[in-house]
Amino acid sequence: MMALSAVFKRNGKYLTVWLDYNTGKVRIEEAVKLPDRKIAPALIGETSPYITIPPGSNAVPLIFGPASGGLGQAGAFEILTYGERIVSIRPVYGYKRRNIEMRITGKPLNEALVVLERAAGNFSLAYTYAFLRAVEGNPDEDVWEVRKGLLEIERIYNHFNVIHKLAGDASQKVATMHFHWLEEETLRVLNRLTGHRYGFGANLPGGVRILDGSVVGRLENIKAEFFELREELLESKTFIDRLHNTCRLSKDDIIELDAVGIAARGSGVPRDVRTFDRFYSYRPITCEEGDALARLMVRMEEIERSFEIVDGIDFRTVCSDPSIREGLNLGLAEAAHGDVLVLVELRDGRVSWIGLRGASRINYIAFSRGITGNIFTDFSFGLHSFGLNFADADLWQGGEE
Repeated sequence: MMALSAVFKRNGKYLTVWLDYNTGKVRIEEAVKLPDRKIAPALIGETSPYITIPPGSNAVPLIFGPASGGLGQAGAFEILTYGERIVSIRPVYGYKRRNIEMRITGKPLNEALVVLERAAGNFSLAYTYAFLRAVEGNPDEDVWEVRKGLLEIERIYNHFNVIHKLAGDASQKVATMHFHWLEEETLRVLNRLTGHRYGFGANLPGGVRILDGSVVGRLENIKAEFFELREELLESKTFIDRLHNTCRLSKDDIIELDAVGIAARGSGVPRDVRTFDRFYSYRPITCEEGDALARLMVRMEEIERSFEIVDGIDFRTVCSDPSIREGLNLGLAEAAHGDVLVLVELRDGRVSWIGLRGASRINYIAFSRGITGNIFTDFSFGLHSFGLNFADADLWQGGEE
């Protein structure tokens, strides 16, 4: 069954992207009406259909955000509640909107990458990976091997970031600081590798730039520390209890909402575009329970898998001369939270049109489904277990206004 992966407004119509996560088959269609899928309104930024007042309920609305320490970024949620229990909830976009698509349109590839990698910084390598997958023909295997390694390092530090936030939510202060330190050390490795903590400037048209490949050896110490800390954290019954049964999503929820990434894999649905990425040989990691604890366990195993992938890569500057594919082409990359999608049209080597879809745009709706019925003290555990951010959800406008 194909999932609705993206919807863009273009030339007065809806350009829809459908993806089969088992085979990698893609179907792109034009339509005058939105597809009849639950996720469709959210894919063009409309979230009001996802919040409802149950008949006879005395629930009242409140807005959480856009300036709140619990969210970390400028974004908000509209919540219906009659006390401490969440009756209905939806994300509210618009506070991080920066017209990224318009800023990229008209630019040559090298300038387009500079804008794109700054759209959602902690997923910058995933976005540039997806963009270059779309535009480069006859790809060089050595270039993509290094790009793959950088993408896995990005995944590692993002997973550490989620774990330290979850530990902090549960007042596990020692674990919080240690996992935050692991994240910081991984960012320092990336900085030495590429010259930037988020890898800006590493993925270039036709190549990848590495400043000091020897620094990757420091990841061995980070890996050893992670293995030790993981066991200690999972021995905390208090920590496990706060995640168990929190913000649960069933397989049916995932299918209905076309959810992706960690959200899907934590509910037993193996959606991971690395499965059919020609530069990977990868089998998705899944967990069946569908709660915040399941999503944590998927991350723990993925960190170990990412270290294994990185260990076999020779990080060095590599250049090639690929053909550039004109016309409309699709690129995908599996970021730490889920797949990012770039649909780009080139004319004479410049971007004439581009549509971007981050996993947060889809998975905020999955989070809203999962957290409904939970109490407010579960909110941060549920939200942080998805690893989302509003910059990733709000960096585009669906192709046009």
